[in-house]
Amino acid sequence: MALSRVSVRLFAVAVCLAAASLVTAAQRGGGGAATPPPLPVTASSLAAHPASYAGKTVTMTGAVAQQLSPTIFTVDQGQATALPLPILVVAPALTAPAASRSYVTVIGAAVQFDPGNLGALKGYALDIPADVAEKFRGHPAVFATAVVTPDLMDLTKPKPVPLTPEEQALSALMKKVSPAATALRTSVSGSNAAAAHDRAVELKGLFADVQAFFKKRGTADAEGWAGEALKLADAVDTAAAASKWPEATTAATSLNQLCTTCHSAHRERLEDGTYRIKGSR
Repeated sequence: MALSRVSVRLFAVAVCLAAASLVTAAQRGGGGAATPPPLPVTASSLAAHPASYAGKTVTMTGAVAQQLSPTIFTVDQGQATALPLPILVVAPALTAPAASRSYVTVIGAAVQFDPGNLGALKGYALDIPADVAEKFRGHPAVFATAVVTPDLMDLTKPKPVPLTPEEQALSALMKKVSPAATALRTSVSGSNAAAAHDRAVELKGLFADVQAFFKKRGTADAEGWAGEALKLADAVDTAAAASKWPEATTAATSLNQLCTTCHSAHRERLEDGTYRIKGSR
Protein backbone atom coordinates (compact mmCIF):
# COMPACT_ATOMS: atom_id res chain seq x y z
CA MET A 1 0.00 0.00 0.00
CA ALA A 2 1.39 3.42 -0.93
CA LEU A 3 2.34 5.73 1.90
CA SER A 4 -0.14 8.38 0.81
CA ARG A 5 -3.04 5.92 0.96
CA VAL A 6 -1.96 4.63 4.36
CA SER A 7 -1.66 8.16 5.70
CA VAL A 8 -5.06 9.25 4.42
CA ARG A 9 -6.77 6.12 5.71
CA LEU A 10 -5.15 6.30 9.13
CA PHE A 11 -5.72 10.02 9.45
CA ALA A 12 -9.43 9.69 8.67
CA VAL A 13 -9.87 7.09 11.40
CA ALA A 14 -7.66 9.06 13.76
CA VAL A 15 -9.81 12.15 13.35
CA CYS A 16 -12.94 10.11 14.14
CA LEU A 17 -11.32 8.63 17.25
CA ALA A 18 -10.04 11.99 18.38
CA ALA A 19 -13.42 13.63 17.80
CA ALA A 20 -15.15 10.93 19.82
CA SER A 21 -12.66 11.43 22.66
CA LEU A 22 -13.21 15.17 22.61
CA VAL A 23 -17.00 14.78 22.71
CA THR A 24 -16.71 12.39 25.65
CA ALA A 25 -14.40 14.79 27.47
CA ALA A 26 -16.80 17.69 26.89
CA GLN A 27 -19.73 15.64 28.15
CA ARG A 28 -17.84 14.67 31.29
CA GLY A 29 -16.87 18.26 31.86
CA GLY A 30 -20.44 19.49 31.48
CA GLY A 31 -19.79 21.58 28.37
CA GLY A 32 -17.78 24.77 28.66
CA ALA A 33 -15.24 26.02 26.14
CA ALA A 34 -14.79 23.93 23.03
CA THR A 35 -11.66 21.79 22.96
CA PRO A 36 -9.39 22.63 20.00
CA PRO A 37 -9.28 19.88 17.37
CA PRO A 38 -6.12 17.75 17.18
CA LEU A 39 -3.42 18.97 14.85
CA PRO A 40 -2.35 16.67 12.00
CA VAL A 41 1.41 16.25 11.89
CA THR A 42 4.01 13.88 10.50
CA ALA A 43 6.87 12.53 12.59
CA SER A 44 9.35 14.59 10.57
CA SER A 45 7.38 17.82 11.10
CA LEU A 46 7.14 17.23 14.84
CA ALA A 47 10.88 16.54 14.98
CA ALA A 48 11.66 19.71 13.02
CA HIS A 49 9.30 22.03 14.93
CA PRO A 50 8.76 20.58 18.42
CA ALA A 51 8.02 23.95 20.07
CA SER A 52 5.13 24.57 17.65
CA TYR A 53 3.30 21.48 18.86
CA ALA A 54 4.34 21.13 22.50
CA GLY A 55 1.33 21.04 24.80
CA LYS A 56 -1.12 20.45 21.95
CA THR A 57 -3.10 17.35 20.95
CA VAL A 58 -1.83 15.93 17.69
CA THR A 59 -2.52 13.10 15.28
CA MET A 60 0.95 12.03 14.21
CA THR A 61 1.53 9.64 11.32
CA GLY A 62 4.82 7.80 10.97
CA ALA A 63 6.56 4.43 10.79
CA VAL A 64 7.29 2.34 13.87
CA ALA A 65 11.05 2.36 14.40
CA GLN A 66 11.58 0.33 17.58
CA GLN A 67 9.59 -1.09 20.48
CA LEU A 68 11.50 -0.05 23.60
CA SER A 69 9.17 -1.52 26.23
CA PRO A 70 5.59 -2.79 26.59
CA THR A 71 4.34 0.82 26.67
CA ILE A 72 6.94 2.77 24.70
CA PHE A 73 8.06 2.74 21.08
CA THR A 74 9.63 5.15 18.63
CA VAL A 75 8.36 6.50 15.33
CA ASP A 76 10.20 8.02 12.37
CA GLN A 77 9.20 8.97 8.84
CA GLY A 78 10.19 5.68 7.24
CA GLN A 79 12.74 5.27 4.49
CA ALA A 80 11.75 8.54 2.82
CA THR A 81 13.03 10.80 5.63
CA ALA A 82 15.59 9.75 8.21
CA LEU A 83 15.30 11.53 11.57
CA PRO A 84 18.38 12.25 13.71
CA LEU A 85 16.39 10.84 16.66
CA PRO A 86 12.97 9.17 16.26
CA ILE A 87 9.90 10.47 18.07
CA LEU A 88 9.26 8.79 21.41
CA VAL A 89 5.70 7.51 21.91
CA VAL A 90 4.58 6.79 25.47
CA ALA A 91 1.34 4.79 25.45
CA PRO A 92 0.44 3.55 28.96
CA ALA A 93 -2.64 1.69 27.69
CA LEU A 94 -0.83 -0.15 24.87
CA THR A 95 -2.12 -3.74 24.72
CA ALA A 96 0.14 -5.06 21.93
CA PRO A 97 3.26 -3.86 20.10
CA ALA A 98 2.85 -2.21 16.71
CA ALA A 99 4.53 -4.10 13.88
CA SER A 100 8.03 -2.84 13.13
CA ARG A 101 8.16 -0.47 10.13
CA SER A 102 4.37 -0.38 9.86
CA TYR A 103 2.72 3.01 9.57
CA VAL A 104 0.59 4.11 12.49
CA THR A 105 -1.28 7.21 13.54
CA VAL A 106 -0.66 8.21 17.13
CA ILE A 107 -3.18 10.47 18.89
CA GLY A 108 -2.13 12.29 22.02
CA ALA A 109 -0.37 15.24 23.63
CA ALA A 110 2.88 16.42 22.07
CA VAL A 111 5.55 17.24 24.67
CA GLN A 112 9.23 17.89 24.98
CA PHE A 113 10.20 14.81 26.88
CA ASP A 114 11.42 14.98 30.48
CA PRO A 115 11.81 11.56 32.16
CA GLY A 116 11.36 13.18 35.56
CA ASN A 117 8.07 14.88 34.76
CA LEU A 118 5.33 12.42 33.83
CA GLY A 119 2.64 13.93 36.03
CA ALA A 120 0.19 14.07 33.13
CA LEU A 121 0.24 10.26 33.01
CA LYS A 122 -1.33 9.55 36.39
CA GLY A 123 -0.33 6.23 37.91
CA TYR A 124 2.14 5.48 35.12
CA ALA A 125 5.71 4.41 35.80
CA LEU A 126 8.31 4.76 33.05
CA ASP A 127 9.36 1.25 31.96
CA ILE A 128 12.54 1.95 30.01
CA PRO A 129 16.05 2.13 31.51
CA ALA A 130 17.15 5.50 32.84
CA ASP A 131 19.95 5.85 30.28
CA VAL A 132 17.52 5.25 27.42
CA ALA A 133 15.05 7.77 28.83
CA GLU A 134 17.84 10.31 29.26
CA LYS A 135 18.72 9.95 25.58
CA PHE A 136 15.32 11.46 24.70
CA ARG A 137 15.35 14.29 27.26
CA GLY A 138 14.29 17.55 25.63
CA HIS A 139 13.27 15.85 22.39
CA PRO A 140 9.72 15.75 21.04
CA ALA A 141 7.48 12.93 22.22
CA VAL A 142 3.79 12.04 22.23
CA PHE A 143 1.83 10.83 25.25
CA ALA A 144 -0.56 8.60 23.29
CA THR A 145 -4.21 7.89 24.03
CA ALA A 146 -4.66 5.95 20.75
CA VAL A 147 -2.38 4.08 18.34
CA VAL A 148 -4.15 3.23 15.06
CA THR A 149 -2.64 0.56 12.79
CA PRO A 150 -2.99 0.20 8.99
CA ASP A 151 -5.88 -2.25 9.46
CA LEU A 152 -7.64 0.40 11.58
CA MET A 153 -7.15 -1.26 14.96
CA ASP A 154 -6.47 0.87 18.04
CA LEU A 155 -3.73 -0.87 20.00
CA THR A 156 -4.68 0.95 23.21
CA LYS A 157 -8.11 -0.73 23.35
CA PRO A 158 -8.48 -3.83 25.56
CA LYS A 159 -8.43 -7.12 23.70
CA PRO A 160 -11.77 -8.93 23.75
CA VAL A 161 -12.08 -12.03 25.89
CA PRO A 162 -11.75 -15.17 23.69
CA LEU A 163 -15.00 -16.81 22.65
CA THR A 164 -16.15 -19.79 24.66
CA PRO A 165 -16.58 -23.09 22.77
CA GLU A 166 -20.35 -22.51 22.81
CA GLU A 167 -19.94 -19.00 21.37
CA GLN A 168 -17.59 -20.34 18.71
CA ALA A 169 -20.24 -22.89 17.75
CA LEU A 170 -22.89 -20.14 17.50
CA SER A 171 -20.53 -17.98 15.43
CA ALA A 172 -20.04 -20.89 13.04
CA LEU A 173 -23.82 -21.27 12.75
CA MET A 174 -24.30 -17.57 12.03
CA LYS A 175 -21.70 -17.69 9.28
CA LYS A 176 -23.80 -20.38 7.61
CA VAL A 177 -27.18 -18.71 8.23
CA SER A 178 -26.30 -15.47 6.46
CA PRO A 179 -25.34 -16.91 3.05
CA ALA A 180 -28.15 -19.48 3.23
CA ALA A 181 -30.73 -16.76 3.90
CA THR A 182 -29.36 -14.69 1.03
CA ALA A 183 -29.50 -17.71 -1.28
CA LEU A 184 -33.09 -18.37 -0.15
CA ARG A 185 -34.18 -14.85 -1.12
CA THR A 186 -32.40 -15.19 -4.47
CA SER A 187 -34.11 -18.48 -5.24
CA VAL A 188 -37.50 -17.04 -4.31
CA SER A 189 -37.02 -13.93 -6.44
CA GLY A 190 -36.02 -16.22 -9.31
CA SER A 191 -39.03 -18.52 -8.77
CA ASN A 192 -36.68 -21.49 -8.35
CA ALA A 193 -38.63 -23.98 -6.25
CA ALA A 194 -35.88 -26.62 -6.09
CA ALA A 195 -33.26 -24.15 -4.86
CA ALA A 196 -35.72 -22.59 -2.41
CA HIS A 197 -36.47 -26.03 -0.97
CA ASP A 198 -32.77 -26.85 -0.49
CA ARG A 199 -32.04 -23.56 1.25
CA ALA A 200 -35.18 -23.76 3.40
CA VAL A 201 -34.22 -27.24 4.59
CA GLU A 202 -30.71 -25.99 5.38
CA LEU A 203 -32.03 -23.01 7.31
CA LYS A 204 -34.49 -25.10 9.31
CA GLY A 205 -31.62 -27.25 10.52
CA LEU A 206 -29.52 -24.21 11.36
CA PHE A 207 -32.29 -22.41 13.23
CA ALA A 208 -33.04 -25.56 15.21
CA ASP A 209 -29.43 -25.48 16.42
CA VAL A 210 -29.63 -21.74 17.14
CA GLN A 211 -32.82 -22.29 19.14
CA ALA A 212 -31.12 -25.03 21.17
CA PHE A 213 -28.20 -22.69 21.91
CA PHE A 214 -30.42 -19.94 23.29
CA LYS A 215 -32.59 -22.41 25.19
CA LYS A 216 -29.52 -23.72 26.98
CA ARG A 217 -28.42 -20.14 27.62
CA GLY A 218 -31.83 -19.20 29.02
CA THR A 219 -32.42 -16.37 26.55
CA ALA A 220 -36.15 -16.68 26.02
CA ASP A 221 -36.74 -14.00 23.38
CA ALA A 222 -33.88 -15.21 21.16
CA GLU A 223 -35.05 -18.80 21.58
CA GLY A 224 -38.53 -17.71 20.47
CA TRP A 225 -37.21 -15.78 17.48
CA ALA A 226 -35.19 -18.79 16.36
CA GLY A 227 -38.36 -20.87 16.55
CA GLU A 228 -40.26 -18.29 14.49
CA ALA A 229 -37.43 -18.22 11.94
CA LEU A 230 -37.67 -22.00 11.63
CA LYS A 231 -41.41 -21.71 10.92
CA LEU A 232 -40.83 -18.95 8.34
CA ALA A 233 -38.26 -21.08 6.52
CA ASP A 234 -40.85 -23.86 6.42
CA ALA A 235 -43.46 -21.39 5.12
CA VAL A 236 -41.13 -20.36 2.31
CA ASP A 237 -40.60 -24.01 1.42
CA THR A 238 -44.35 -24.74 1.36
CA ALA A 239 -45.23 -21.62 -0.66
CA ALA A 240 -42.43 -22.22 -3.17
CA ALA A 241 -43.52 -25.83 -3.69
CA ALA A 242 -47.00 -24.53 -4.59
CA SER A 243 -45.54 -21.75 -6.78
CA LYS A 244 -47.12 -19.15 -4.47
CA TRP A 245 -44.26 -16.72 -4.94
CA PRO A 246 -45.83 -13.62 -3.32
CA GLU A 247 -46.35 -15.68 -0.14
CA ALA A 248 -42.84 -17.08 -0.36
CA THR A 249 -41.45 -13.55 -0.79
CA THR A 250 -43.36 -12.28 2.25
CA ALA A 251 -42.10 -15.14 4.42
CA ALA A 252 -38.50 -14.71 3.22
CA THR A 253 -38.64 -10.97 3.93
CA SER A 254 -40.06 -11.59 7.41
CA LEU A 255 -37.28 -14.09 8.05
CA ASN A 256 -34.64 -11.50 7.19
CA GLN A 257 -36.29 -8.91 9.46
CA LEU A 258 -36.42 -11.42 12.30
CA CYS A 259 -32.67 -12.00 12.02
CA THR A 260 -32.10 -8.24 12.19
CA THR A 261 -34.29 -7.98 15.29
CA CYS A 262 -32.33 -10.68 17.09
CA HIS A 263 -28.98 -9.21 16.10
CA SER A 264 -30.01 -5.77 17.38
CA ALA A 265 -31.06 -7.22 20.71
CA HIS A 266 -28.26 -9.67 21.37
CA ARG A 267 -25.23 -8.93 19.18
CA GLU A 268 -22.60 -6.29 19.89
CA ARG A 269 -19.65 -5.03 17.88
CA LEU A 270 -16.34 -5.03 19.74
CA GLU A 271 -13.44 -2.61 19.46
CA ASP A 272 -11.60 -4.92 17.07
CA GLY A 273 -14.55 -5.03 14.67
CA THR A 274 -15.70 -8.53 15.57
CA TYR A 275 -19.09 -9.46 17.03
CA ARG A 276 -20.23 -11.48 20.00
CA ILE A 277 -23.28 -12.14 22.14
CA LYS A 278 -24.05 -9.32 24.56
CA GLY A 279 -23.24 -9.96 28.19
CA SER A 280 -20.79 -12.75 27.42
CA ARG A 281 -17.64 -10.94 28.59
